[in-house]
Amino acid sequence: MKTIIPPFLKPGDTIAIAATARSVGTDQLQAAVQFMEMKGFKVRMDDGLFAVENQFAGDEVHRAACFNRLLADPDVKAIWCGRGGYGTARMVDLIDFDLLSRHPKWIAGFSDVTVLLNHVYRQCHMATLHSTMPVFMHAKTGKDFDDVCLAADSLASALSGKFPVFGLQAGPAYNNNSFSGEITGGNLSVLYSVMGSATEVDWNGKILFLEDLDEYYYHIDRMMLALRRAGKLSGLKALLVGSFIAMHDHTVPFGYNVEEIILQHCQAYAYPIVFNVNSGHHLQNIAIPFGVHAEYNQGILTFANP
Repeated sequence: MKTIIPPFLKPGDTIAIAATARSVGTDQLQAAVQFMEMKGFKVRMDDGLFAVENQFAGDEVHRAACFNRLLADPDVKAIWCGRGGYGTARMVDLIDFDLLSRHPKWIAGFSDVTVLLNHVYRQCHMATLHSTMPVFMHAKTGKDFDDVCLAADSLASALSGKFPVFGLQAGPAYNNNSFSGEITGGNLSVLYSVMGSATEVDWNGKILFLEDLDEYYYHIDRMMLALRRAGKLSGLKALLVGSFIAMHDHTVPFGYNVEEIILQHCQAYAYPIVFNVNSGHHLQNIAIPFGVHAEYNQGILTFANP
């Protein structure tokens, strides 16, 4: 089945900010709103966006109702998740994805939003954008602000139909042959948590992208082992490894870093593995279009413009 590519945005089109997980405050979104307005887009903050229910942006029914309202609105051309945290999986089954099928639009975000990116591909076979989110632009100054603007600019360009080009020569690579296909994946912890559910994507024949934050090395190993034993890693076209930052260890070290762990669990397979992809939980989080045909050749990753 051919992947559906939502319409690209034009100047004056509306991007709506959604909260599918942790709560957000108005001040945390202002820098991102101003940036996207500077890029020529309108930005909508829904009336229900700032609800609070414990750590969540309202309860599951509220968050899903707000999201469904944006899906149904033909004026909304893209939905940009304001932040991650935890909670998207608690409300994803309340979302009416028939609305998205009737009104295709871009869904953008990462981290906990990995749930949505994968669910949209599984249920609607539609492309999404693994990208930075508005809270990452909040209260940044100097080089940090330059970095988050670079990430946000890559999202704005992708929404407009100009997908980024990744130069990956600087990072280590194994079986570094050319490859092509659709990219899917996202946050390793989230992917691990939705295995066996209606959100899980069949990775066979796909390029898998992985990233994560704030995990113990042994837990990275546990998750990769689970994926390998479940047969999820055997049929990949290639593996792209983004940022794994703020990793932890115990007093008695686990003994292997992230690169070593991944190689141990993928060493039986012949596909290419490319590390240091500039996407994930760091400030220069360059947008990756999931479900869009990608080509990798001599260290350069490009995406087809339909």
